[in-house]
Amino acid sequence: MRNTARNLLAGLALIGVLVAPLAASAVTYEDSFTNCNYPKTFDLMVMRPVSLATTGFGALLWVPLGAMALLMVPEDFPEVTDNLIGKPARFTFKRRLGECQAIDLSL
Repeated sequence: MRNTARNLLAGLALIGVLVAPLAASAVTYEDSFTNCNYPKTFDLMVMRPVSLATTGFGALLWVPLGAMALLMVPEDFPEVTDNLIGKPARFTFKRRLGECQAIDLSL
């Protein structure tokens, strides 16, 4: 019994080692953004609520972090505001259903 289990595990390990490289694909950084889209149902049911929650969480963090940015480096305040609230809000509300990026990510 012990020998059979050992042989089975060795066989599964061998299959795993031989099959694992088949799943690898050579995708470069540039290729990852071409034709980027989500299934529309997935976008509506998962991505939009998550990005809406991210916008709300960024707004909550903006209160203390925005005050710190105003006190320490006032010229970076617009960038802090855009990173915490602007970009998540544009991702949530300004992109078409199923697309990866908003139409215009600038202020």
